[in-house]
Amino acid sequence: MNDIILYGAFDRHNYGDLLFPLVMERMLSQKFPNKKVVVAGLIDSDLSEFYALKTDSIKKAMRESRKDVSIILAGGDVVACDWLSAYSYLLSDFSFSIFQRIFARYIPKATEGVIKKIIGLKSEGPFDLTAKDLTEDMKLIYNSVGATGVSSIEGESAITLANTLNNADYVTVRDEFSREHIERIGSNVSDVYPDSATVMSSVFSNDEINKKTSSIVESLITELKGNYLVFQISSAHCAGLEAEFAQNLTAIANEHDLTIVFIAIGNAAGHSDSQGIERIKQHLDNNIKVKQYLSGGVFDLMNIIKNSQCYCGTSLHGLITSMAFHIPRVGLLPKLRKQRNYMATWDLPTMPSGILPGELSKAVSQAMAVPKLALKEKEEFLTKRYLENFDKICQLIR
Repeated sequence: MNDIILYGAFDRHNYGDLLFPLVMERMLSQKFPNKKVVVAGLIDSDLSEFYALKTDSIKKAMRESRKDVSIILAGGDVVACDWLSAYSYLLSDFSFSIFQRIFARYIPKATEGVIKKIIGLKSEGPFDLTAKDLTEDMKLIYNSVGATGVSSIEGESAITLANTLNNADYVTVRDEFSREHIERIGSNVSDVYPDSATVMSSVFSNDEINKKTSSIVESLITELKGNYLVFQISSAHCAGLEAEFAQNLTAIANEHDLTIVFIAIGNAAGHSDSQGIERIKQHLDNNIKVKQYLSGGVFDLMNIIKNSQCYCGTSLHGLITSMAFHIPRVGLLPKLRKQRNYMATWDLPTMPSGILPGELSKAVSQAMAVPKLALKEKEEFLTKRYLENFDKICQLIR
């Protein structure tokens, strides 16, 4: 029977979503070698080809658990996530488009009801579990999660969510914005701690990362010898900005003599990076060196960022990976609240955040000028800070 359930959006192909359970399962299994830890998503999934952990559906995981199981929301922007969004990211790109244009737009309530029946839960939110799905003996723990969506919650929905969080056993969030809005709706937050993925450089050795890196990426890293910049952007967020991003990337490549390595961190429906990358590449000057990795292997992506000169992207967990391995980073676009809130809470003030394409060249120079010692000290502080949270969570587990 399961003693601990790690629950979250771990059943879709996005780097950060696959990273949380890898980190937490390793840490909890080392701490509690005699307890059974299971990873759960909304559905059963097998993304092990990307070195991810398989997931059981949350309904199955709870059914096969001890009555006093500890359910840990292991990471992600899960507080106030709605059923329609959570389910839509499990669909194919084609189905996602139809779902958003028709079902989510015209019959959202009926669609939500059908989704709940498919998943087998009754709570108002897919990750904000209540007594409708939990028994009295179960523990519910929020582990350094994001709560960006709470900022748009008002009225009766805010009261319902506040009651849900107040009935949880432990709630920690990953940025001050999340705490501010959870407290605004009348709920309590135990504390603010860094994202659990921040400890990846302590959890995974260089040998393990290299062993789990594909031969294609190993060859890329060996060929470039660290003389490259990593660039990632969501297709949806670069629309209309492709030429300007390409112009600045060309300038950066020439100024710093760097190869531009494009990576796809998001691969699930609604999160894809690949199409945006292809559009930007069309505008690049032919004289610069360009590589790409679009397959989405967890350790491949980690290793590419780990060995780079700088990371630029819209992905929060691309940024967190660069923080974990002392790599300069640039957060793109002012409208992306998740990464801006996180960087404002935890990153060095000299690391550029919310950068528009026209500001990119200057931002990269600024980030790369930060001393390595400052990057290392920041990572050590964040690791120590998160481990305080992990210790408190372990004290709650029976």
